[in-house]
Amino acid sequence: MKVTVSSQALNDGLRRVLNIVNVRSTIPVLGNVLIAADAGRLHLSTTDLEVSITTSMEAQVEVEGETTLPAKKFGQIAGTLSNGEVCIETDESLTSTIACGNAMFHIMGLDPSEFPKELEFIEEKKLELSCIEFGKTLRKIAYAVSSDQTRYVLNGIMLAIHESNFTAVATDGRRLALVEKIMDGVDESLKRKVILPLKVVNELQKLLDEEGTVELRLSESRASFTISDTVLTTKLVEGEYPNYRQVIPSSFKNSVVLPREAFAEVLNRVAVVVTDSGASVRFQLTENSLELSANSSDLGDATEPMNVAYDGEPVTIAFNPGFLRDPLRTLDADEMTIRFNDEFKPVAILGDEGFLYVIMPMRN
Repeated sequence: MKVTVSSQALNDGLRRVLNIVNVRSTIPVLGNVLIAADAGRLHLSTTDLEVSITTSMEAQVEVEGETTLPAKKFGQIAGTLSNGEVCIETDESLTSTIACGNAMFHIMGLDPSEFPKELEFIEEKKLELSCIEFGKTLRKIAYAVSSDQTRYVLNGIMLAIHESNFTAVATDGRRLALVEKIMDGVDESLKRKVILPLKVVNELQKLLDEEGTVELRLSESRASFTISDTVLTTKLVEGEYPNYRQVIPSSFKNSVVLPREAFAEVLNRVAVVVTDSGASVRFQLTENSLELSANSSDLGDATEPMNVAYDGEPVTIAFNPGFLRDPLRTLDADEMTIRFNDEFKPVAILGDEGFLYVIMPMRN
């Protein structure tokens, strides 16, 4: 194989694929990136057997072929190269010469035939989504995914497609984040629920930062996302996602509208004194006033009031400050609405269109 590609394109491609590499794998070739050159394109692929990604770029291909190189080290080498053309030439002993300017490296690779090839994708369902909007949706809920490995169905985001409704949900059992939207031009017969692993969700957020569309394809056990010149394929989390709608109260007695950024600033200041992971921030509402307070036995306390429009019953609700803060970082709306019944029942936060966040108060 002999191929020439710009250092910028090479580095951009490597940044897209390197995070999938499992450096702890007992299978050596999984620590490598598959490099293939054909028909004027250079292809980079990595996999951990659960998730696979391939990206391609324009290149000058003198000799078609493929090899694998240690992924992390190849990424480090590429990152040190000056701007210009990079020539990669692989001989019969699988040693690759990487040259750029006056720099030259000779790197030993592994047999590309040992690299796991992606199975044929038998498509059952397909739809197109806006990259920007889908990326925003994932960011608005990904923080609520459970890290408890014993509840594996909660270790990902559930996507539900029903006619023209598109729903994305994440929950860890103590809070729930949901985005629900109506999609135009979708086949009304399209109906499917899938659970995406968190690793894939995190990678998608990095890829979905540009204009354009992402093509989502679904098979019985896998999902594939095509974004420009990059294809990300994953196994789906097996199992039945719990009925999340049963934790959403059907009605609320009280609500208050808050300026999102101002509330986030007050919350951040008050939460500074919270040193115990089990401690809370108290949310005390009285007529036209909201007071946030927190205390720590080994540090002290903090209190800050806000003027708000509220004429309901006085109430004090204790929240995990991190759980309360998470949705505020990802919303775009200037104002947010907090709805509640009392200090014990689930509280709802609404902001952007289609967004809902339900959080359980703390009982202290």
